[in-house]
Amino acid sequence: MPRAGIVVSGRLWVPCGLVGAACMTAGGLAYAGMPHGGRVASLDALRDFRAWNAGERWGLGLCVMGVLLLTAAWLMLGAAVRTGTVGVAGVNRATLLWTVPLLVAPPLFSGDAWSYAADGVLAGRGLSPYVVPPAVLHGPIVQAVCQCWRHTPAPYGPVPLVWGAALSHLTSSPWLLMFGYRMLAVVGLGLLMVVAPRLAHLAGCRPAQASWLAVASPFVLANGVGGAHVDLLLAGLVCAALLLAMSRGWVAGALLVGLATAVKAPAVVAGLGVVLLAARSGRLRDRLRSGVGVGGIALATVVGIGVFSGLGVGWVGTMHVAVGLHTPLSLPFDAGRLLRWVHDSDAASMADTVGIGLLLVGCALLLALAPVRERRASLTATGVAMLLTTVLSPVTNYWYFLWCLPLLACCRLPERARRCLVALVAVLGVLAPLDPSLHLRDAWMVIIGSVVAALAIALAWSRDGRLATPGRPAGTGLL
Repeated sequence: MPRAGIVVSGRLWVPCGLVGAACMTAGGLAYAGMPHGGRVASLDALRDFRAWNAGERWGLGLCVMGVLLLTAAWLMLGAAVRTGTVGVAGVNRATLLWTVPLLVAPPLFSGDAWSYAADGVLAGRGLSPYVVPPAVLHGPIVQAVCQCWRHTPAPYGPVPLVWGAALSHLTSSPWLLMFGYRMLAVVGLGLLMVVAPRLAHLAGCRPAQASWLAVASPFVLANGVGGAHVDLLLAGLVCAALLLAMSRGWVAGALLVGLATAVKAPAVVAGLGVVLLAARSGRLRDRLRSGVGVGGIALATVVGIGVFSGLGVGWVGTMHVAVGLHTPLSLPFDAGRLLRWVHDSDAASMADTVGIGLLLVGCALLLALAPVRERRASLTATGVAMLLTTVLSPVTNYWYFLWCLPLLACCRLPERARRCLVALVAVLGVLAPLDPSLHLRDAWMVIIGSVVAALAIALAWSRDGRLATPGRPAGTGLL
């Protein structure tokens, strides 16, 4: 019989998460960037609130409160999953319900989705987004595009651009185009719902716990669905590629790695896991031969999509445009800033080069030393390789952790490593509204309170789903 604490929590996590997601949507409408004109922006109440001097601050606060409520709901759900009260189906139902309010929100915590829409319009007009920047467009479609992206070519693969081009033939509304890209994120979420528990089962982990981490967290919902980032589609395709490689053979896995790479370039690193599954033996020669085969199929897939779409592979030469947008989550950026402080020099470019070098060395060691033809080892090696790709890239945004965290959630990790993973997911979710690229005024007024509140919730929650109180021991914790 479940404990009373679980029953109470079970009645609360769905409405708590729904209210949190609704607050995020309402807060985003108050301060998130959006095109002028149109039915949404022309609503009198919304226009007046956005014109209010304190509107941005209140909208940000509402978003933060929403993320905290969603985090509390997620922890309650996790306690029920831990005790076996809720399974994979229950996690998926809660996730879908929490997703509904976010579907109608403007792009949250990042304006990248407006850039997707503008690049899609360019492709739909027969212009290559790899050559022509969004600045050549006029009207609402370019108004919400961040200044840093208006005059730069697209660094994305052909898949999202082909999707945007197709949508642009149906509508010219930037809102509908943005919602179309959000549907790509929802597709990625759906793939994770199906694939994550199966990968976890093959790796010897509890499927419900993997789904709770990989699908239902505020980090995934806020950055993936709320932000409408194609990185969530990348995550779903990468996980599906590994599952296909385990169940249907390495050729199918390599094809899907190529498709994921045609969404965004970092997905190519996931081919490491397919290579380890395809190698005939642990000898270096067989590993390299497998790498050539997997790489050849993935490369042919990427080139084929580019040629068929008419966009080619010009995006390979435009990926550098994002490097100039350094963020504090990138370890090379932090190292370069420290070196520049110690010794005035061009430390940033040197640190970027060292970071890429360390990434290549790490992937090479995983390829040479990880066990072959073992599902658990291949999944873990892929998760570690994608984690290295995330933190050693010259630029790292919050949503870039979508590349690795769903994979790591399906791995059989030591207890301490799993606790760290849960803590990382929780913190990244709470900090989503405070992305530094938004340059929000007064952001630091709420960041300390947000982190303290999140840590308080995580530390006070016991394994049975009840808050620990001074008169009652906290138990053994959520994990």
